[in-house]
Amino acid sequence: MRLIDVILPLAIRDSYTYNVPESLMYPQPGMRVLVPLGRKQLTGIVLSSRTTPVPATIQIRDIIAVLDDRPIVSPLQLRLWQWMSRYYLCSLGEVLAAALPAGIIDDDYKARTEQYIRLTPIYTYARAKEALSRAPKQIAVLDCLSALSPDGKPVERRLVIEQSGQSTAVVRALEERGIIEKISQSVSRLTPYTGETHPPLPLSEAQSRAVQLILSEWQSHEVVLLHGVTSSGKTEVYIHLIQQQLTAGQSVLYLVPEIALTTQLTDRLHRVFGNDLVVYHSRLNTNERVEIYHRLLENNSPKLIIGVRSAVFLPMTSVGLIIVDEEHETSYKQQDPAPRYHARSVAVMLGHWLHAKVLLGTATPSIETYYNAQSGKYGLVSLTTRYAGIALPAIRLIDLQQQYHRKEMYGHFSDPLVDKIREVLSRGKQVILFQNRRGYAPMLQCSQCGHPPRCVQCDVPLTLHKKENELRCHWCGYSHPIFTLCPDCGGELKVRGFGTERLEDEVANLFPEAKVLRMDLDTTRSKTAYQDIINRFSRHECDILIGTQMVTKGLHFDDVALVAVLNADQLLNQPDFRAYERAFQMLSQVAGRAGRKGQQGEVFIQTFDIHHPVLQQVIAHDYMSLYHTQLEERKAFLFPPFHRMTDITVKHKNYATAVQAAIALQQRLKQVFGARISGVIVPSVARVQNTHIRLLRLRIEASANIAEAKRLLMEQTDYIRSVYKGTQILIDVDPQ
Repeated sequence: MRLIDVILPLAIRDSYTYNVPESLMYPQPGMRVLVPLGRKQLTGIVLSSRTTPVPATIQIRDIIAVLDDRPIVSPLQLRLWQWMSRYYLCSLGEVLAAALPAGIIDDDYKARTEQYIRLTPIYTYARAKEALSRAPKQIAVLDCLSALSPDGKPVERRLVIEQSGQSTAVVRALEERGIIEKISQSVSRLTPYTGETHPPLPLSEAQSRAVQLILSEWQSHEVVLLHGVTSSGKTEVYIHLIQQQLTAGQSVLYLVPEIALTTQLTDRLHRVFGNDLVVYHSRLNTNERVEIYHRLLENNSPKLIIGVRSAVFLPMTSVGLIIVDEEHETSYKQQDPAPRYHARSVAVMLGHWLHAKVLLGTATPSIETYYNAQSGKYGLVSLTTRYAGIALPAIRLIDLQQQYHRKEMYGHFSDPLVDKIREVLSRGKQVILFQNRRGYAPMLQCSQCGHPPRCVQCDVPLTLHKKENELRCHWCGYSHPIFTLCPDCGGELKVRGFGTERLEDEVANLFPEAKVLRMDLDTTRSKTAYQDIINRFSRHECDILIGTQMVTKGLHFDDVALVAVLNADQLLNQPDFRAYERAFQMLSQVAGRAGRKGQQGEVFIQTFDIHHPVLQQVIAHDYMSLYHTQLEERKAFLFPPFHRMTDITVKHKNYATAVQAAIALQQRLKQVFGARISGVIVPSVARVQNTHIRLLRLRIEASANIAEAKRLLMEQTDYIRSVYKGTQILIDVDPQ
C-alpha cells in the first residue's frame, strides 16, 4: 500500500491515514487531496508519507483525487502548524482551518473574469470601416477600439463602451457580424497602486541612531525591541529597514494589530514601495485572500507583506525581516476559535526558523516583552523624543467627584473639558473623545426592583442601542426592542452608564456647530468603513471623533490638539492582573494622538481617583515606574513572566454537569500539579448562549518542563471528556 497521513480541517487531534491508488499520482506533503470521511468528501492537506505499518484491523480507505500538481503548503508552514498544535494544545485540523483561506480548502474559489474585445484577425480597421460605411455608431466603436489598441490587443469591452459613447447593443451588433470578437480573460480582484513612488523621507539624527543600534543589536540577538515614545517616528525607521531588505532581495512581513492601522499605513507604504506592497487582512473577501495566497506562492520576487495576525500563515519565502508593530496589543492574540495563538510568539518562532530578524515596536511594551529585553533575551533600542522635537502632550486629570459635587457636569462632560473643547474648536483644531464602551448605555435598570433587562441566553445585562431602538447582547448578538417598563415588576427603567452613542448625542447638544464622527464596532462593519472615517477626519471634514479603543491604535492626525478620556476608572477597575498595564498602555496610546504636528497637544482624563498610581505614571510618561511596580507584584503572586499560565474553560449546556466536570477536573489536576492549579472559578459571565461556564487556571514555573506539563494536562482533560459526555474543555495557553 502507498500510505499518506492527511490533515483534515476538523478539531480532531490526529491526522488520518489513507491509501493512494496506483492510478493516482503519489502526492507530496503540502498538496491537497480529496478524501472520503464517512459519507462525506473532504479536502485535506498531505502531512507526510507514512512508513510505519497500520494494524491489520484498521480499514484504510483510498483517496479520491489529488488536487494539485505541486505543494501549496511548504515544509516550513507544515512545521509551523505542528509547533502551534503542540504549543497551543489544539489539533492540526484547527490550525489548518485558521491558516488557509476558506476558498482553498473548500474549493470554492472562482477566478474573476472580464469581457475583452478585439478586431477579428480576418479584418483590418480599414476593411472593417469600409464594410460599415452606413453604420456610423459601429464605426465610432471601431475608431475607439483602434485608438485604445492600435496593435490589436484585446481591450476591456466595458471601457470601449464607455469611451465610445455607444450602447452595448452597438458592440453586440459588431460581434454578431464577426467584425470584432469577445474574449474572457482572468483579471485580478486586487486594485493595483497607480500613484507615484518616492524615496523614504530622510531620517532625523535620533532615527538614524536607532537604525544603526538595531542593526548592531541584531548581530547578537534574533529579536530586538524598539521602545519609542508615541510620534517618535518608528514607522520611518521601519521603512528604512524594509528598503534595505527589499534591496538585498529579501521579503518583509509587517504585522499590525488592527485593520484600522492598515488603512493609513498602506497609503504611506504604497508611496515608497508601490506594488511591492501586499495587504492581507480579514476584511478582504475569500476570493481576494485566495488570490493573495496564490500570488505569493507563485511569485518569488521580494515583497512587503502587511497584515493582521493571520498574515503569519502566508506562504513566504526569502524573508529577511519580521516587524511586529504595537507588539503590546491584545489583538495579536486569537481568542476563539482554536488555535488560540499569539501572533507575536508565532512571529518570533517563524523568524528563528527563517533565519530572519525580528523587530518588535511599541511606545508601551508588554511587561513580558520588556522583561525579555532587560534580561538580555532580546536586544533593546530606545527612541525617547518625538520627531521634530514636538513635546509630549500635557496631561491634566479632572476630578469627577469634585465636578459632580459642585454640579459642574454637562451630561458626562466636566466644566473644564467643555471649555477646553470650545477653545480648541475655535482655533480650527480637532478633538478625539475616547470611551471604551460602545452603544448608548451599558444597561437599563429598574428604579423599583433594581434589575436590568438581561439576555435570555447569557448572564449579562442588555446594552442599550438607542438609534436602532433595541437592547443588544454584546456576547451572543441577541436583541430585543427597548422595554418601556421593567419586564420583572413593571417599574420605570433608568439609563445607567454611557457609551459612544450616548456621547454622540451629548456632543451634538453641547457643540451644535461641530461636525462629529463615531468610530466603533457598530459604525465600522462594512469593508470600507474604517478607511472612510479615517479619511474624512484626516481631511478635516469633521471636528470631533468619538471612539472606542480603535482610536488608540497608532493613527496619525495632524490637527488633533485635544484628546479626552471620559472615564478612566472603567479601564482601571478590571478583575485582571493585567488591568493596570493595559490601562497605562491604552491611556498612553490615546494620549499620543494629540499634538503630533506643530504645537504641543493636551490630554484631559476624567476620573474619580486622581491619585491613582497608574494615572500619575501616565501623566509623567513614566513607563519604567509602571514596569518595576508590576514586575514586583507579578513575582509575588506567581504571574508571567515568572510563571507560565494556562486557562482551562469547562462548558456544558447542563448547569450541574458543567459544575461537576469542573470539580472533577480540578481534583485530578490537583493530584498532578498540586497548588499550581487554582480552585474552580465562577467567571463574571458564567453563561453564554445557554452554555454554562467554569474556569481553572494553571500556573507553572517558567523554568519547569512545560512540554511535560502540557502532556499531563491533556491526559486529564481527555479523561474528563470521556466521562462527562458533551463537555467542552477549551485550553488557552498564555492567555491575554
